[in-house]
Amino acid sequence: MKTIMTVALAVAFVAGISSCKKYRKYDDGEVVENTFTGNVDVGSTGSNPGGDFTGNGDSGTYSFVWDNSSKKAELNYDITTSAGSVTFVLKDAKGDEVLNETRSAGSGEDSFSGVSEEGKAGKWLVEITLTDFIGDGSYSLTPIN
Repeated sequence: MKTIMTVALAVAFVAGISSCKKYRKYDDGEVVENTFTGNVDVGSTGSNPGGDFTGNGDSGTYSFVWDNSSKKAELNYDITTSAGSVTFVLKDAKGDEVLNETRSAGSGEDSFSGVSEEGKAGKWLVEITLTDFIGDGSYSLTPIN
């Protein structure tokens, strides 16, 4: 019985670690998920990724891996939209959320510029979730020491 419990705990532990680091197997700039029915154009990759997005009532998530050599990141993004919202989530190399920022149509706040919480350097996950988005926007990321 003790052996079965030990094996069960070991399997649960390994499964837990693997699930939060699933994006570590991806290369820098590689797309992890793309369910957004609009358009996302990544104009630059590497240490300072950036790009544009457009939508016509579209929803979904676009996420990619960013190899951040620092423990923090600066995110800048702005939207021009008549409807919908855009949420950016950054997760560090351990899978911990270090930034979560949303901008919505009609809120009076159509841009964001800020620094993430401190996280673990390495492969970060950048998730862009657009909901009923009509309009366009752009973003850029910069590693911060």
